[in-house]
Amino acid sequence: MSDKLEFLEAALATGERELHHLLAGEIEEAEELAKNRGQLLEMAWNCADPESIGLLRDKLHKLKNLQGQLTVEARRLHAELQSDLVRAKQENQRLSGYRTTVRPNPAVRRYLDKAG
Repeated sequence: MSDKLEFLEAALATGERELHHLLAGEIEEAEELAKNRGQLLEMAWNCADPESIGLLRDKLHKLKNLQGQLTVEARRLHAELQSDLVRAKQENQRLSGYRTTVRPNPAVRRYLDKAG
């Protein structure tokens, strides 16, 4: 059972570090930690220990609560990114209206006058 407990403790610590990276906006690091946390949970689940998983209920509840916090933060970041994309699209549309008025006159005329 100690192996399961150690794996769950490591997964909990990894999840907390993942949450701190998400709050700091460091998405790549958080993604790597999420993969590590998933591997630790798989190792805990597949541990050959015949003990009941019910003894580890407290750790599992903490992990569940941490997963909820991670999900809330990820959804907040997703909504923030989506609003940034919408704002950038609107700004691009606004600026594209000035395209015709901002174009510089060519230095060389495209057509030649036959008269002169």
